[in-house]
Amino acid sequence: MNTFIEGYILGTKYCRKNRKQGGVTIFVHETLSYSNIDLDKFCNDHDFEVCAVKLQISFSSIYVLCVYRPPNGNVSYFLNSLELIFNQLYTNSSDIIICGDININYLDNTNNKRQLDALLAT
Repeated sequence: MNTFIEGYILGTKYCRKNRKQGGVTIFVHETLSYSNIDLDKFCNDHDFEVCAVKLQISFSSIYVLCVYRPPNGNVSYFLNSLELIFNQLYTNSSDIIICGDININYLDNTNNKRQLDALLAT
């Protein structure tokens, strides 16, 4: 990876293993203290790509997840993996921020949308 953003450090990344061009990455401002969270075991190039960092701010932890679910990816695999990640990371003194491209249409009230909403509500 040859991307440089002034004032930022490459905090973590996941690069596709079996397909060309793609993956997820998180850049962290150079003034922030962070640690890389290894989530590679949850990644599957066709269904779910994820990386995460833990920011320590005052007395709380903030986990930042960058996720990508391909449009034709297995939604069940994605939701199950995301739930396992939440269970691994969540504590009463932490927050989780999710960003990326989930490819679930929120304009239609589909089963996929309802399942994601239920997971996020927990």
